[in-house]
Parts: sequence; structure tokens; C-alpha cells
Amino acid sequence: MKTNSIFIFLLLLTTTLLGLENAQAQNRFDALRFSQTTPAYDAATMGMGGSTVTNFAGFGSYTQNPATIALSEESLFLFGLSTRDVREDSRYLNTATTFNDNQTGISNLGYLYSFPTMQGSLVFGGGYTHLVDFNRASSINAFNDSHTIADFFLRDPGDQYFETAFNAFAIEFDDEFEEYFNVLRADGTFRGMNQYSELRERGQLGEYSFVIGTEFQPNLYIGASVGIVAGQYRYRRSFIEEDLMGRYVDAPFDVDVLLNEDRIDASLRGANFRIGGLYEPIPGVRLGAGFTSRTVLEVDETYSTFIRTDYYSFDADGFNRYEDTFNGEFTYKVRKPSVVTAGVGISLLPFADIELSAERINYSRIEFNGLGTIRDRDENRAMRNDFEDVINVRAGASFKLNDQITPRVGYAWHPSPRKAFDAGIGYFSAGATIQLADGVGLDLGIQYANWNDEIDLYQYSATAAAVSSQEVNKFQGMFGITFSF
Repeated sequence: MKTNSIFIFLLLLTTTLLGLENAQAQNRFDALRFSQTTPAYDAATMGMGGSTVTNFAGFGSYTQNPATIALSEESLFLFGLSTRDVREDSRYLNTATTFNDNQTGISNLGYLYSFPTMQGSLVFGGGYTHLVDFNRASSINAFNDSHTIADFFLRDPGDQYFETAFNAFAIEFDDEFEEYFNVLRADGTFRGMNQYSELRERGQLGEYSFVIGTEFQPNLYIGASVGIVAGQYRYRRSFIEEDLMGRYVDAPFDVDVLLNEDRIDASLRGANFRIGGLYEPIPGVRLGAGFTSRTVLEVDETYSTFIRTDYYSFDADGFNRYEDTFNGEFTYKVRKPSVVTAGVGISLLPFADIELSAERINYSRIEFNGLGTIRDRDENRAMRNDFEDVINVRAGASFKLNDQITPRVGYAWHPSPRKAFDAGIGYFSAGATIQLADGVGLDLGIQYANWNDEIDLYQYSATAAAVSSQEVNKFQGMFGITFSF
């Protein structure tokens, strides 16, 4: 049946040598995923909605403005955990499905030493801080009588999907017309298949940092940090097409099941620095600003594509199941944009503190490097056209009720960086610090986020894609222990 396999081999060899076989693995939306931020660095800053440009809530406050650590009056050791649950309500071909996933990991681990001074303050330390997580979970389950994922396999001769589908008998070669065709359209008609898919994304990106802050002049604080950014990303998708109604029993190719599984595992690493300042012009009013440099992330990625085709009937050799796997690995770079933060804090009463802050991120300045000259150019050009710069706004308040408990509430709005689709995210936060004993505090934080999204399941023509719409609901909880001395 595979009469032109030599041609396929030569075509795949050529594209591999040219570095084009990775066309399905990396794109501008991967770069966007690795560049976005969330307003949750530890339990205390989460409770403030991530708004910590002018106050010290927890170790993660330095990510907004490293000068804030100079406000810590004691030496501290901090440790925290994070648990995340995401639920996505999907709609595809007028059919709704729900899917969820959860993950737990370390949110922060840090040490700050408050150096004894005659006046002012000098604080330095280091540790690990959670920056962003990649939790997603979606599914579809619907009957499709218009197009099939096999149309996608056929689109780009020479890529990993085409080769794998050909070896798994999902694509065939017509000797008479000397062209390839997908077996579900062998007689020119697509009879329809039930489509079911599950997609999971997991992982997180964090920063190992050294930070220093000091009261440089009375009521004027400055700070700086250097950090190593590191993390993991994992992608798993299973896509199944089944002939549940027996429409292909009498077809030229009696396909029963078509299965595609994609896997991506990536490790990320990079470096950055931060500087910041904080000034209290009058008692009770604080002004602050911070700057985070561009971060060049090096991404080491391994990926695989598995395709299996099950037929109702057996061939002459007694087989009715055919499968193949494509494995690859690749290294490329993503240049994340710089971040500028600014905020104002107000102490209304001895027991109440409010902060408003803003964070500007130039998403249109994200850059790829290492995909190949042409793909680097095309993806970077697409990011200029498809992404826009945003200003994230955040607000938080803390209330010191007594010496034992300090409640916090916060809200953050992150506008959509995508021009063509509104994927803006609202974050609602709350939390508290509870003094368990002298020098021992328990930090609690909870956050709820809701937004809309779209997922391209596959592209079945040059101008059209199978798209599912998502309503994403994400809950995140953090708790930490702080020892002061």
C-alpha cells in the first residue's frame, strides 16, 4: 500500500536537514504563554492581589519592587506551597463539555537578613519565588460531519504529522493520480466521525534570586535583585475520531478509530535583574516604582506525535491496526519583554493600608530566536501584528485587626494581549496572616480567576481551523510559614 515510501523518506530527510520538521511544535502562542505573569508570588502577596509596589507583604514583594524588602524590620525565613485547580467549560460544534485538573507545588522559599544599623535599614537575602503556572485542562466531545483531523495530517507534506499518518495508514498514495489522500475521504466524501479530545497543560516558572534593599536616605528606599528563571512545561493531548454510527463499514477504507496523541516536555531557563525605588513624601503616603529587565529564556523541548488507525476488517496479513510515532527535540530562545511597575500606597488609619499599582508589559516585543531565519522572521512579525502592549492594574488592602491577625483582599485586571480575541483576566484575592506564636506566622491566600479563551484544535485548510471556545475558571490557594527573628 505504501508504494511511494521512498519519496516520503527523502522528503522527511530534506525537511529535517533544513530544520523545518518542528513547524507544529513552536509558535507565537508558546512565547506568549512563557511571557505572561500572574498576581500571586506567595500567600501574602496573593492576598493583596499582587499589588506590592510600595509595601512589604511577603518575600515575593520584591518581584514588583525590590526596594520593598528594606521595609522588613526583622530577619525572616519563609516557606510556602501552592495548590491550583482549573476547570474549563468548552463549546465545540454546539456541544458543551467540562474538564478539570489540579496541581500542587512550592510557591516560595526565602531568607531575608535585616542587618543591624544605627539608622535606616539594610536587608538582603535570597530564595525561590513562583512567577507563573501553566495549568490548563479542556476537552471536546461532538459529532463532526464537515472535516477531520486527517485533513490536517495531509496539509503539510514532510512534517511529523504527515509522515506519521502515512506510516499509520491514515494517509494513502493514489498511484493512478499520483497524489496523497486521507483515507476518510477516499471516495471524495467525508461521512462524519465522532470527535473526542482531552488536553492538559501543566508546569510552572519560578525565579531563584538574590535581593538587597536599603533606606538610602530618610524615607527613600532603593533595591535591586538578580535572578535565575527556571521552570518546566508539559503538554498532553489525545484526539480520537470514532465511527460510532458505522458510517465507514462499507467505505473504501473502513476506518473504525483514528487516534492522535501529542506530547511536549520543555525545560526553561534564563536570567534577569530588577531595580526599584520607594519614597514616602509625607507620613502615610508612599510612592514606588520598579523595573524588570528583558529575560532571554532558553527552551529545551522534546516532543512526540503518535498516530494509530484501526480498521473494521483485517488485511491479507491479518492486521487491522496500524500505528507510528515521531519523536523530536529542539532548542530555541524566547526573549520576554521588560516590565515597568508603579504604585501608590496609603495608610488611612493605623490599622488599614491600601495600594494601587500598574504594570506595563510590551507583549508586542516578544521575540523568537533559533527556529530558523525564516520562521524567526515570520513569528516575530506575527507577534508585532497579533499582540499588543498592556497595562495590568492591581489593588490591594490589608487590615491589622490586632496583633494576631491581618486580613487582606485584592483584585487585579490583566487586559488581553491578543488583538483578535478578548482574553482579559480578572483575579479576585483574599488572605490573612495569623500569628501562631511569638515569631511564627501562618500566611493564607486564595485567588479566583475567570476568562474566555479559544483553542485551535487543528487547521483543516489554508484559511480555516477547528476551534473550541473555553470559559476558564481557576482557583489557586497558597499557604506559608514565616519565622521572624
